[in-house]
Amino acid sequence: MAASIPNLRILDHFAAAQEQLDLASELFHRINRIIPRDQTVLTIPPNCLVRDAVALMQKYGYSQVPVIANGEVLGVFSFRSFAQEAAITTLEEWTRQKCAPGDLRVDEFLEQFEFARVTEEMSRVFDAMEHDDGVLIGTPEQLIGILSPIDVLRYLHKVASPFVMVAEIELALRALIRAAMSEDQIAAAARRCLALAYGGEDNAPTTLEEMTFDNYQSLISHGETWKYLEPIFNGTRTRTSAKLKEIGMIRNGLFHFKRELTMPDHQTLASYRNWLLNKIKQTETLRKREVQS
Repeated sequence: MAASIPNLRILDHFAAAQEQLDLASELFHRINRIIPRDQTVLTIPPNCLVRDAVALMQKYGYSQVPVIANGEVLGVFSFRSFAQEAAITTLEEWTRQKCAPGDLRVDEFLEQFEFARVTEEMSRVFDAMEHDDGVLIGTPEQLIGILSPIDVLRYLHKVASPFVMVAEIELALRALIRAAMSEDQIAAAARRCLALAYGGEDNAPTTLEEMTFDNYQSLISHGETWKYLEPIFNGTRTRTSAKLKEIGMIRNGLFHFKRELTMPDHQTLASYRNWLLNKIKQTETLRKREVQS
């Protein structure tokens, strides 16, 4: 049986999908925003041999590949679809067919994936992702791309990770301040540090939960409170204040959607998040030693 030549092509899915996009698709998290820009869509014809398809999938790190004939998607050949069929075939049946599994055509092992439009909401494909491990984007006649669970996971991580890191940073700052100061000391320091910003001591927030990130920066950077916090941060007041100011600028841009965060912004948040994580670890270690002594 002659082996067919697989078709490896890069689909210009953004050009193909552009006609379907509207303002809502640009503003909301729909499928068009999840498809990787550099996605290479591998397709094979129905007469491709299983061994050739498997070799190609292993080469490119894919677990499934669409099977196309005359420009139309017939189905998907995957490790799962092949294994499910091969597992129920007995040795007697293989012997009677006088061929190894790798000699068979892929169109004997197809499964059907659901199709979704580029304008679909992400939640629309979650169930399909769960039971099929993938979704085809486009139509049988116009395949735009393939969406896998890892594509969705990476996209959601990209979108959510800055917010998660900012939350971790703020909670870490609260914990570090509380490790150095009592609630009464925090309240007294807040009245001194924040009175001007709030039009008097009586108006100033006195608990960390009531304070803004800028308030944390003012509290930590103030000369009267730095004496409590210096052993925790182990650095100069100016350097610590500069770090918090940089975090605050990125935070404000993020929460007020003023601009897209850049890769350096992500790296800065990650770096300062790890810096505070180390401070938390050092503080916990010191506490344990004090308890043991």
